[in-house]
Amino acid sequence: MQLSSAQNSESTLNDFNFESTSNPVFSLLEQTPSVINTPNDIKSLGLYLSNGFSNTNIALEVNPYWLIDFDIQRSYRNYRGIKKKADGTLYIDPFIGLKTNTSFSAGYINKEFSGFDGPRKTAALGFRTTIIEFYNKERVQKIEDAISTIEIGVKQPINMLFEDYYNEEYNKIGSGTCTKFESDEALQNKFYTAAEEFLERDDTIELLGQLNRTDITKEEVVAEYFNERCKIVMNSPKKIKPVFRLDGAMAYSVLFKENEINTSTANRFGSWLTADFAIKFNSKQYLHIYGITKYVDDGFNITNGVFDNRSFWDYGGKLELEFRKFRFAYEYLKRDGEGDEFRSVGSFNFQLKKNIIITGGFGKDFPEDDNLVTILGVNWGINTK
Repeated sequence: MQLSSAQNSESTLNDFNFESTSNPVFSLLEQTPSVINTPNDIKSLGLYLSNGFSNTNIALEVNPYWLIDFDIQRSYRNYRGIKKKADGTLYIDPFIGLKTNTSFSAGYINKEFSGFDGPRKTAALGFRTTIIEFYNKERVQKIEDAISTIEIGVKQPINMLFEDYYNEEYNKIGSGTCTKFESDEALQNKFYTAAEEFLERDDTIELLGQLNRTDITKEEVVAEYFNERCKIVMNSPKKIKPVFRLDGAMAYSVLFKENEINTSTANRFGSWLTADFAIKFNSKQYLHIYGITKYVDDGFNITNGVFDNRSFWDYGGKLELEFRKFRFAYEYLKRDGEGDEFRSVGSFNFQLKKNIIITGGFGKDFPEDDNLVTILGVNWGINTK
């Protein structure tokens, strides 16, 4: 469950994320979130909702899979839809995304749309899902192997003994510990303290004697443990993409003409389909071939005080090469219903460092006037440790 604030962050109906159908409510309201909250309990959720409605500025997205216990024994295998045929062959349920990747969203916001004299109250409902996805035998087996490796965990005797000690005396080591350890000095000191205590234990001294490693330091214990464990974590099954995936989304929005809830409304409807065909070169290189169809029936238009509806279709595709830290892409969209309009844009993305990403792009957007797209920027995340 995510709660979003959408203040002072404009977008347009032209904006669309090919990789997956972006939040349909935000797309229809021409808004992108400036703040995203994930409440931990009902009390926090109620507080966020209360503040949001008082400011006429809130959106909520819920994935029922994480709220409803569909599986008697929930596991990552069940989440990925891994099943076994009668002959023992593994496969992934192509429709598992309908259960695990379906979310419902709602938004209520006060904002100014093009052509209107001042902000108007609007509300929207929407949903998105993965309709179908296919994996070949090779990718299914790689996912299964990655899950099995994570379940087995570290294999080196000293690392196994240290992990058992840490889990028992401190707290269970989480999946995100590898990432946090690099920049969290307090977490580093916690592990070094644990390693120092660990080296004083009788069973540790006995094991080190058997391994002829009696002079090992606490820093070496921690370094060797993370070296093995983080290699396992880096081989994440999440990185293995389907050969083909089809996502869909739909949303409906109303605008209160007189800015009062009990007045007549103007309506806007949108639906999206996004197909992704992923050609794998190796574990770090993919060529994505995207296809998109989008339909919008837009009643948020006003001319000389009179509302009218306009509808259009967008269709086209995108090629994207994912190569380690580089992403190169070209996209083309044709629009029917709004004259002879199209969008043709090339872009690149380079992860210079962990928290620094350089982006750039050049091309033409839909409008016939002022349609040049140029961008060169740096996305710089701040690491506060």
